[in-house]
Parts: sequence; structure tokens; C-alpha cells
Amino acid sequence: MVNAVTTGDDATGEPPAQGRHGERAEEPADGPARDRTDGPVDDQMDGSAEGVPYVVSRRSERGVEVLVLAGELDLDTVQEIGPVLDGALAAGGGSVVVDLSRVSFADSSALNLLLRTHTRTRLHLCGPLQPFVERLFDVTGLSGVLTVHDSLDEAVRAAAAGD
Repeated sequence: MVNAVTTGDDATGEPPAQGRHGERAEEPADGPARDRTDGPVDDQMDGSAEGVPYVVSRRSERGVEVLVLAGELDLDTVQEIGPVLDGALAAGGGSVVVDLSRVSFADSSALNLLLRTHTRTRLHLCGPLQPFVERLFDVTGLSGVLTVHDSLDEAVRAAAAGD
């Protein structure tokens, strides 16, 4: 008798789905994972191999530059985000808001980018932060260094007021 070992879906023989960082991807009960971003996407800023853009939008609101990010922020994506953030800094007049509510993962290169930006301007971050990102901010102590607002509206108000 031969014992068969499968490494994937028993029905299809497909390898198990994995996330970008090697973890087993879980499918929701309602079917395969879908792009969870909604709202405007600037195609010129969409460089994500995963189909989820890192930069969902960049706009000016109440005289403040607002950058909405999504997906995983790692060494590769930070290299794409950096020039967009530089453009926002150049146009921002002193304050920039970065919405991290759709960011599911961040590594040290993302933290470095945020800290460098913080030294160059009044940086306002907003959430609510995803659990992984919130834990990363807590463990690294960035929660006490960077201003993280509960909502985009709150962050824009504070940035417009010069807080």
C-alpha cells in the first residue's frame, strides 16, 4: 500500500494559496479573496503586482495633501510610494496626511519612510490601523512618536489647523 501525500487542494492538485510573506492565505466563507480597496484609484500610481494599489489616491483637502495607501508596505512598495510622497510634500504647504486604514502589512522600510517624512513636515497619520500595523507601531514605540488620528477627517482637521 502506498501512502499518497498531497501538498495542495485535494480536488484540484493546486498548491495551497499563500500570502506575499509565505503565510497560508485564508479564504473568506463567501469565496476567494477580493480586492478590498474601494474609491478612486489613479492608474499611474498602481504598481502593485498583487492587484491592490499601494497608493489608492492623492488629493488636496482643505489645503492639506492627503495620501491614501493600501495593501502591503515593504521594501518594494516603499520605493514606489516615496516619489508620490515627495510630490505631496512639495505641494503640501507644511502638512501631509497619510491614511493607513487600508494597509495590512508594513515592514521596517515603511516605518523608515514614515519617520523620515515626519522629520521633514508635520505628518498626520490616520486609521483605524489594521491589527498588524497597530501592533507594529506599539512594539516599535512609534505610537508615541507619530501622530495617529482615529479618522481621516480628524487628521485633515488637525493638519489644516497646524496642529
